[in-house]
Amino acid sequence: MVGSSRLSLMAGVVVATLAVGVAPGATQGTGAGTPSVTAAVQVTTNPDPNRAHTTPQIAVNPKTTELVIGSAEVRTKKTCDIHISVNGGRSWFPGGDPMVKPFTDCSQQATNGPYITFQFTPDGVLWAAFMGSDPKYTTLNNRADTPRHVFVARSEDSGRTWRTTMAVEGKEGDPGIGNSRRAQIAVDPRDGQTVYVGYQKGAAPGGARRGFLAISRDGGRTFGVPVEMGDGRGSGQPRPVVDLNGTVHVLFAADGFRPATVTGDPDLRPLIYRRSGDGGRTWSPIKEIDPGNGGFSFMRKQMMAVDLKSGALYATWYGNPNPRARRPPANQPSTNEFDDRDVYVRVSTDGGSTWSEARSVNDDISKPNIQHYDSGIAVAPNGRLDIAWYDFRNSPVPEHEESGGNGGGANDVYYSYSTDSGKTFKANIRVTDRIIDRTIGLWSNNTHSHTNMAVASTNDTAYFAWQDTRNGSQNLQAEDIYFAAVQFPVEKKTDNGVPGWVLIGASAALAAGVTVVFALAIARSRRPVAP
Repeated sequence: MVGSSRLSLMAGVVVATLAVGVAPGATQGTGAGTPSVTAAVQVTTNPDPNRAHTTPQIAVNPKTTELVIGSAEVRTKKTCDIHISVNGGRSWFPGGDPMVKPFTDCSQQATNGPYITFQFTPDGVLWAAFMGSDPKYTTLNNRADTPRHVFVARSEDSGRTWRTTMAVEGKEGDPGIGNSRRAQIAVDPRDGQTVYVGYQKGAAPGGARRGFLAISRDGGRTFGVPVEMGDGRGSGQPRPVVDLNGTVHVLFAADGFRPATVTGDPDLRPLIYRRSGDGGRTWSPIKEIDPGNGGFSFMRKQMMAVDLKSGALYATWYGNPNPRARRPPANQPSTNEFDDRDVYVRVSTDGGSTWSEARSVNDDISKPNIQHYDSGIAVAPNGRLDIAWYDFRNSPVPEHEESGGNGGGANDVYYSYSTDSGKTFKANIRVTDRIIDRTIGLWSNNTHSHTNMAVASTNDTAYFAWQDTRNGSQNLQAEDIYFAAVQFPVEKKTDNGVPGWVLIGASAALAAGVTVVFALAIARSRRPVAP
């Protein structure tokens, strides 16, 4: 009996010891190692052979990890569509419609974008900003003075249902193509009450385009008179972000698409930064943080992001170090005498007072005549900086060899990340599983419907969405939205932060020792008892 009790006790010790190595309650944390790319998934399911889904944007719910993509169908439906995934992007289903009648045309002028932008606040509320107009104007020869309105929508269920408000009313007769478009939303993460929407208005004849910020201080219910961001040089596409102190930071480029008075080249368009610490009531002076470029296709699609922990600010765009950079004329092959476009980033760690030198993100910058466009940016909660863009490095022909002006060739989505606040970037990662033919769809073909890459981040995953022509052809020209993710290795951690591998190793060692003792005990129990 004594021997049997000892055996039971020893077995219990072994089981308890082994159980330590698989204790429940472990949490996930980012580990070291090489990230991996998931399989590409088609998001849109529209069967119309003439479909043209473009300019996706993506956000991840910090409470539920649900993913939401917004995109525009710019050829047939002219809608802004919502797509939701509850399983990390492996499958998608339609969300609710944020648009309100009669303003159901989300892309009346199908050029560039974005048509809809997103932000989740820390409480899991999803905010969206988008353009809307009455479809009746589509039949009136696409009038330059079409009254386009800016809307803000709020969802508390990851995009399934929406509450929508008109933030800016477009006025009929207001001159200029591009009246009230390219809305970009930013919400104060502290309380969700102060809402900013940056948007661009078209130029009056002989003037520059102008960028404005509409501001709500009552949770998006009402908006005040919009504030102009630029000066006499104009301002294109103001991009706001808000830090944890409630300071709103705005990035934009001077418009400058006016005839130059001396050189014959367009005016330079520097990258400009402003901020407000009192909810947009007063603003810092205009600060040029990059000299910019003069050519129309350079110094474009600037974006900004903020690290909500450290307060670091990141500005990204595509351009060229040569202020007078040139692109090849239409239908002329690219040569080394022309300049290409690369992706850059500048960093501020003092709230926008000073900025670092421009650093290239694409690691093929030394190769000439490779174009890189539309960088998107996000910051993970752990501070990892994620940047992705459309990249022509694998194109069988240079972009401009088949057609001039942002057309021809084929591109991929590429991605890089920084774990040292933008000082260095890791080797570029190809996200797309097949190259995208840009002779198909509305990316080019004299439409140019594309915008910043859709990027969203968690500690262990970076999520991407892009417009893809794999289901199209030269005859049907279909374009769809696709999704993929880059996943970082994770390791189990106990509730007190001890890595799981430490516990497993310790448990194994302890178990081995107890097993030896257990074996000795068995051997002793089997010895004959002396008479």
